[in-house]
Amino acid sequence: MPSKPHQFHDEVRPVKVDHLAFSFPITYLRHLDKSNEQDFINLQFPEFRQPTANTPEAIERAMVKHKNKVSKVLAHRLDEFFVKVFKFRLSPMRGRGLHGYEDSMIIFDMTGTVECGLIGIGGNQDTVFVQINGTGCDKLFSHITPQKVHWWLSSILGVTRLARLDLAVDDYTGNFDCKYAEMCFYEGAFRTAKKGRGPTMVPHKRISQTGELFEEATIVGSRSSTVYWRVYNKKLEQKITDPNVIWYRNEVELKKVDVDYLASPAAAFAGLCDFSASIEPAEPVKFEKIKKAKGLEFFGRIAWVRRQCGVALAEIVAMTEGDLGEAFGMLIPHKHRRDNFEALGVPDSYQSLMNNVMESR
Repeated sequence: MPSKPHQFHDEVRPVKVDHLAFSFPITYLRHLDKSNEQDFINLQFPEFRQPTANTPEAIERAMVKHKNKVSKVLAHRLDEFFVKVFKFRLSPMRGRGLHGYEDSMIIFDMTGTVECGLIGIGGNQDTVFVQINGTGCDKLFSHITPQKVHWWLSSILGVTRLARLDLAVDDYTGNFDCKYAEMCFYEGAFRTAKKGRGPTMVPHKRISQTGELFEEATIVGSRSSTVYWRVYNKKLEQKITDPNVIWYRNEVELKKVDVDYLASPAAAFAGLCDFSASIEPAEPVKFEKIKKAKGLEFFGRIAWVRRQCGVALAEIVAMTEGDLGEAFGMLIPHKHRRDNFEALGVPDSYQSLMNNVMESR
């Protein structure tokens, strides 16, 4: 913490990531090669070798041996990923479960002395659960941007949703204190939708008989809510006695949110509600609404095609004896096809059928 945070400029209120949790299939560590990082390109996977004795027992033993080799490479890749990308070290297995996982490891900083989170592994459809605490996030984002972490998670590890994402804004002016949060609550500024029941609020203070303030907070929502706000006096929490210091933290805990929130934390924070938009000047982005709009557009197109072409499509499918690949191969023009069109198993039967018809006598 700066020695004199009250001297910060009023407009310096960056949105920081204060907690990050996600899961991914451990087999997706295969895709580290796609990053073009030399450290990962060299970690080749073993090839399965057919046993000389072609018996069920020999094949089973060979498969178990191959699986064990792959597991060792994946474990090594997990360690390498955390060291090379996140700059963290992993402890040995603790012999203790975590959130339904069979075992777990501690995430340490590179010195191996500061705990930065936990990893759950084993079971849960062979996924890995990563939980990085506030201290870990401070260290993580001191050397890598949220945008780059988003790229690693979404493009390489296949993460689409975050189990938890905490976003926080520190205020050193007193403009966005607990009283301001309480006032915004009564004005409906914490609502995330116009309809439906809004969140509840818990104003919290701990005061001595002489009137000395020990704790101060405004809580909106609950621990089980998908959006849970904590606005509190960070100065009191840190037991700072300097009368010139003002330090309030506006923190929101988000559960099961789109990984794209991580690509632009400031825009995501501003787009949560009117309260957050009043703190963060960035252009607000509502990711869920964007995805909902795209989904509705997609379903709208399907409805239109069914309405306009349903009967004709059914006849084409019937003519191809139910072969959907052949049917769609006839319908989709070349200029609208993606690069992997042939890889999808959709043949270009239209032209060959046309040729047969034209050549027939």
